[in-house]
Amino acid sequence: MSLDDRTPLGTAAHRDRSLRLAVATSLMSKAGTIILRLVSIPIAVHLLGMEMFGVYTAITMAVGMIDMLHIGIGPALTKALAKAVARGDRETERTVFGTGILLSLGFTVLAAAVAALLLFNVPIPRLFGPDFAPVQETMFRAALLGLLIIQVEIVCIPFEMARDGYQETRFTNAWGAAGNVFGALLLLGGIWFFPTIEFLLIAVNGSIALAKLGNTCHLLSQRPYLLPRFSLFRKSLVPSLARDGIRFSITYILAAAVEYNLMAFLIGHHAGPEAVGVWNVMVTVHFSLAGLVAMITKPYWPALMDAFERGDHAWIAKSSNRLRLGGLGFALLAGAGLVALGPWLLALWAGDEIYTAVPEAFRMDRLALLAFAAYFTIHIWRHIHQTLALGIGWVTPVVSVVVAEAVLLVATASFVLYHGGGAGSIYLVMAATIAMASGWLFPLFFHRGKSGEGKADDDAPATPTSGDDLRQNGQTPPGAELQSKAAHH
Repeated sequence: MSLDDRTPLGTAAHRDRSLRLAVATSLMSKAGTIILRLVSIPIAVHLLGMEMFGVYTAITMAVGMIDMLHIGIGPALTKALAKAVARGDRETERTVFGTGILLSLGFTVLAAAVAALLLFNVPIPRLFGPDFAPVQETMFRAALLGLLIIQVEIVCIPFEMARDGYQETRFTNAWGAAGNVFGALLLLGGIWFFPTIEFLLIAVNGSIALAKLGNTCHLLSQRPYLLPRFSLFRKSLVPSLARDGIRFSITYILAAAVEYNLMAFLIGHHAGPEAVGVWNVMVTVHFSLAGLVAMITKPYWPALMDAFERGDHAWIAKSSNRLRLGGLGFALLAGAGLVALGPWLLALWAGDEIYTAVPEAFRMDRLALLAFAAYFTIHIWRHIHQTLALGIGWVTPVVSVVVAEAVLLVATASFVLYHGGGAGSIYLVMAATIAMASGWLFPLFFHRGKSGEGKADDDAPATPTSGDDLRQNGQTPPGAELQSKAAHH
């Protein structure tokens, strides 16, 4: 049985129920996220001005890029836990979790040290561009604060990914919803008295970190046997976790870091902070819309791994078809709505400065919004098929495509910006790059893996237990049924 319901583990009914609960709680979380974003952006633009809002954007995106220095143990942990739960192997749960968390803490400290060295030794104008020189003192203070906040978030992310491995994304969503509502209330109650970038960071980003910390403590209170300690560290698990961590870091972080964070850097160097502010507004729109699809794909991934591990191909075929059709339909409708109503809605939401106080090339008129809609649609298509390909074990091919796509995108976007291109041109470049690479390769990977063509990655555990060996020979280890039940009560 699962931890809080009576649906037998490993069945299609259990996976469907977990997905329904995850989506329901994610609606609460996304509602809180939308509230926080709807509140924070117009208030920040109104009180700080478009220039200082661009400074805030540059800080949050720059600090967020240290994720690139943080090995993605979280997704590797989801994968390992999902397989251990499917086998009813509690000992592997404990050791994989303990080893993964300790590795993640070590990489987090390393990432923070590298970021701090850059911040203390490289002048702000050199990091962000000469247009940021007048506000370099403010940026330095805020960047230090943002670095501290994101370290808390990064430490807690593997615990969230462990939730996914147990198909308990609903708890993460509930905590996220609470954090978003708290952040919105804190912002409304304090920004009028403290109209600074530092307070904006604490209210918006600090509330998210606090919610993640609450979710971490809740998970450990539910499963005290998972409490990380050095006695659970297994050196033999490090190579497989590190290998998966590196691959998942690339698949989950590289594309986002390039398309949002690195693009913001390039735009800041070529067009200044106001253009970065507009870019952040559109990134917020993108995340708000894409988050509605992620409500399903995030809990679907561990459920897909569970079904693939158990050989439930009928469930995989049925659920993947629904996911693809629903995701593509939503993307097309959202894009059409943005093109039709976007100029009016953006001005109403973020203020007229989004059109009057920014370079002409970065004003989001209907042509630019049409380019954004094309990018958003192909992005959703890529995201869904990336989830499907990863769920059936095709990690290394996905990694190769993501790296090649990122290199091509950086080169073409830099060329376009150097020759005076604006937001619409960048979105067209991103849409075309995805269409030429991952847009058709990821569906091919899933089709080949689902039909048994080709060979997926080798996911054999580094140190299988005697129980695993027995299961591979079609036998049931002594006490396995009792162990499986005990692990989830």
